[in-house]
Amino acid sequence: MCYTPSIPRESKLAGRLCRGGLWLLFIPLGVALAAGPGRLEKTFDTTDTPQVILSNLRGQVVVRGWGKPQVHALCTTASPRVEVDTEVLPSAGAAERVRLATHVMDPLVAGNEETTDCTLEVPQAASIEIKNRQGAVRIENLQGQHALADSADAAIWVKDVAGHLVARSLGGDIYIERASGRVEAVSITGAVRIIAPTSKNLRANTNTGQITYEGDFLPTGEYILSTYSGDIELLCPASASFELDAKTVKGKLLNSFTLRPKRHTAVPFPGAQGLLGTYNTGNATVELRSFSGTIRVRQQP
Repeated sequence: MCYTPSIPRESKLAGRLCRGGLWLLFIPLGVALAAGPGRLEKTFDTTDTPQVILSNLRGQVVVRGWGKPQVHALCTTASPRVEVDTEVLPSAGAAERVRLATHVMDPLVAGNEETTDCTLEVPQAASIEIKNRQGAVRIENLQGQHALADSADAAIWVKDVAGHLVARSLGGDIYIERASGRVEAVSITGAVRIIAPTSKNLRANTNTGQITYEGDFLPTGEYILSTYSGDIELLCPASASFELDAKTVKGKLLNSFTLRPKRHTAVPFPGAQGLLGTYNTGNATVELRSFSGTIRVRQQP
């Protein structure tokens, strides 16, 4: 019996050759064949500091750093009409760049049929760029120069990342734990929670979600938290040292620290509240902004 590999319908040539007892197999450059139905598993030898890029339509994405100069990818698709393309540069030797992208081969595929769940194990010093249109992203244990996580409406969870971190989600929550590099976290309706950072430059912004910061500040660090209608909760230890500049136009401002007040410019709106003062030696700068949400500044228990 002659077996015809899965190829586009319009390609009838392969079928005719197969019936004649010949094989014809087209493999587009950079496309890895699945190890089984709906499954791709492949390992790429890389440098110690590769760039790893993943573009996904829908599904869960997990990225973990490990101690090998390799990228190991395991992707499962919900439909055989969804394909995972891979590309490495350079094409020979240790790869400096590995790119994976999912796409549908049938325009009728939609919804959950687009789902591809991917797990990537990458060198700890890798830089990564993850764009997941519909689905959660989880990243942990990376020390590369930069890490980008982008999702339309799902959660982003990041733990133990040392490089410049950018986390963006339109409607999903963002959770960041023990980040030590520069941090930019942005959501439209989701909440942002930052736990035990050791970053000197941190910005978090959301329109309607709550922002929670739990941890200390580094000397000369700059921390800016802003939201339109959401609340901001800042919890830090009694040993912290910071200069606080907090403003809310229509919300409340609650503070449990004894600050040395500084001269404050007049707030521009009637009823607005502002607080400008120094705690301990004021080594770090902390700026909190909310239009209608409540700002709470209190000591960690």
